[in-house]
Amino acid sequence: WANADRYVGKFKDGFIEGRGTINFHDGTEYTGQWRKNRFHGDGTRRFKNGNVYTGNYVDGKRQGQGRCYFANGDMYVGDWKDDTIHGFGRYYYNNGHSFEGMFRNGKRNGRGKYQLTDGRVEIYRYVNDSRVGDGVRWSANRTKAWRMVDGKVKGRVSMEEATGIANKCGPVVETT
Repeated sequence: WANADRYVGKFKDGFIEGRGTINFHDGTEYTGQWRKNRFHGDGTRRFKNGNVYTGNYVDGKRQGQGRCYFANGDMYVGDWKDDTIHGFGRYYYNNGHSFEGMFRNGKRNGRGKYQLTDGRVEIYRYVNDSRVGDGVRWSANRTKAWRMVDGKVKGRVSMEEATGIANKCGPVVETT
């Protein structure tokens, strides 16, 4: 093309259609399925910032199941909607911590499980990426638990109380 993009793959009725690879002039690349000149189906996109996404596309946007390796060492595996992390997923931070739960518009929302590198686990309710209200932290061996409020430890609780707090954080998977 005139802008120096290069495409190798199939065409149908004048459209990019089927499987193909495009190397964009800015150094980014997409390899995968196409429909009417748009990424559509399974594909891999390498972004200029170093991120790499592998998963499903619908009409040119990340949609459905996908995996993204971020340039900073983080990784996300889960649901996407309209090119944004959205739905149930697992986010692995480059510091060894991980989050499993619901995302809405790229932010943690709803019940989530945050695991620290030492094995401790926290169950919380999130709103727009912030912990809200009561949560609970379990020790690495799951024999001790603490009530947490807005991200701060407030005191030790029994295992029964801890389970009750976790249950009040909401369902594990919500509809999006």
